[in-house]
Amino acid sequence: MKLITVTLVIALVAAAQGAKLSDKLAKLVPSFATGFVINGTEAEPHSAPYIVSLATNYLKHSHICGGTLINKDWIVTAAHCISEPVGMSIIAGLHTRAEVDELTQQRQVDFGRVHEKYTGGVGPYDIALLHVNESFIFNEWVQPATLPSREQVHEGETHLYGWGQPKSYIFSGAKTLQTVTTQILNYEECKEELPESAPIAESNICSSSLQQSKSACNGDSGGPLVVEFTNAPSELIGIVSWGYIPCGLANMPSIYTKVSAYIDWITNIQSAYYKLF
Repeated sequence: MKLITVTLVIALVAAAQGAKLSDKLAKLVPSFATGFVINGTEAEPHSAPYIVSLATNYLKHSHICGGTLINKDWIVTAAHCISEPVGMSIIAGLHTRAEVDELTQQRQVDFGRVHEKYTGGVGPYDIALLHVNESFIFNEWVQPATLPSREQVHEGETHLYGWGQPKSYIFSGAKTLQTVTTQILNYEECKEELPESAPIAESNICSSSLQQSKSACNGDSGGPLVVEFTNAPSELIGIVSWGYIPCGLANMPSIYTKVSAYIDWITNIQSAYYKLF
């Protein structure tokens, strides 16, 4: 009888704990991308030659965020990835995340700017621009993405790239570059699907995979959301910024910095750099 009673108590405690966990999971929180692509598929090697890996330490590169080459000297990433830009490490040409070899190129950041209106939290203006101390050499494995036109509006299919978790319950990053195909949501559609308190602005772009547990909000922070073309460079339309966690359970749009809203800002920062240096 005592054994049955003890077993029943344990079962009740476990059930109560499970209920508390369910309650916690039900509380969705806006958060930066966690650094991984959830439930993506392995990308074709070097199919995204514009993606780069960012690290804080040049001598000991440890991946923290993604970024995108927009020309031989400049990288676009998320502001929330940057604390002190000068001295950061950037590696291009990677497919296997930890495999630095003759196909990869490492550079050091000698100048960087975070958007002056970025407040440091989840929200708009999540963009930064980095300049490297030595130009990248473009080849089959390292190539830039193009920038959209000023205030250009995109729709339809888009692709996210990053080094990611193979499944949402496996917390170590995948060894190879992952990709997820998503659909672009316009601003009004995105607002309708998000809570009223969502810190979204018209300078954001949203995507939805339309499949639960395949949310893109866990893509590499700062990494590229692109439109791909046949026999032409991919166009960078979004920078991975934030989403509601837990991503798979939230089943909500993922939020990116809309690159077309910042074309003038990018141009102005580049112009200021060349005047100074």
